[in-house]
Amino acid sequence: MNKHRLEQAADWLDQEQELNEQQQSEFKQWLAVPENASAYQKMKGVMASDELTQALNHPAEQTVVNIKRPLKVTSYLALAASVMCLGVLAYFMSSMQPEQLRDVPVAATVNVYQLELESPLAQRSSKVLIDGTQLHLNANSAVQIQQNSAQRHVTLTSGQVYFDVAKDATRPFVIDVGQTKVTVLGTAFDIDYTTSHTTIRVYEGHVKVQAGQSIELTAGQSLAISGDKLQIDEDAHLGMLPSWRSGWLEADDLPLAQVVEKLQRYLPKPVALSSSELADIPIVGRFSLDDPQQALALLASAHQLRLLDESNQFVLQR
Repeated sequence: MNKHRLEQAADWLDQEQELNEQQQSEFKQWLAVPENASAYQKMKGVMASDELTQALNHPAEQTVVNIKRPLKVTSYLALAASVMCLGVLAYFMSSMQPEQLRDVPVAATVNVYQLELESPLAQRSSKVLIDGTQLHLNANSAVQIQQNSAQRHVTLTSGQVYFDVAKDATRPFVIDVGQTKVTVLGTAFDIDYTTSHTTIRVYEGHVKVQAGQSIELTAGQSLAISGDKLQIDEDAHLGMLPSWRSGWLEADDLPLAQVVEKLQRYLPKPVALSSSELADIPIVGRFSLDDPQQALALLASAHQLRLLDESNQFVLQR
């Protein structure tokens, strides 16, 4: 059982009482994988242990926790749960024996497996594949899947997908996204594919990327691809899960054009920029994907832009 699976279990345990309908569906999909269900039960067991109770009653001198998930004013209990779950994870990992940390390979049980998945506008969806791999699709995203006894292959045709790939040393998991190829054996990562750029973020393990040249990314790294330009970044505060899976769009100095492309997956009509000069305006902030029109209005207001709601499109202008 690997560290990332335990982190996911801790995260779900933290949020279990506050999940919306879509998140509850994702949680059930996640629990459908036996290894995930086992990790979740282990975390619940540790939460109820006498050792943890004693540890929580005698805290260390100082604990610093960096929580990026948005907090409601009334959610003090949720904050306490977040701190507790992080402590649980550290305690549980330190107490596990080496034989408990082994990853269990999952093999496909059929010769041919083909599937096309699409998530509609403004709706996220999840799917557990026959090999145990989990796919979480952002809104307005689509993939084509093919697996057999020799290989596992996915084509990301549009949108954004979080992959939690089941380990299988005999069958690499290959993803084609535009002109880019991503190859893994078993890991967790996110691919965001738009007309202007592709971004790959690694949450666990490592991935091999072919994008004009061969690049290996490890956990905490991201690769931004725009035309022939490649940029690798280190993100020491990369969360347990992408923010969009919790219904948020995070913009950390992103160009306005990219932010608009991401919001577009949730909006009922296109967003146009009145001038090409607006495309590179740097945007910083967190925007709710559950109310994308309000998010667009807040974005416009914060950057002194006018938002026009026309019959066939939204328009941002100075």
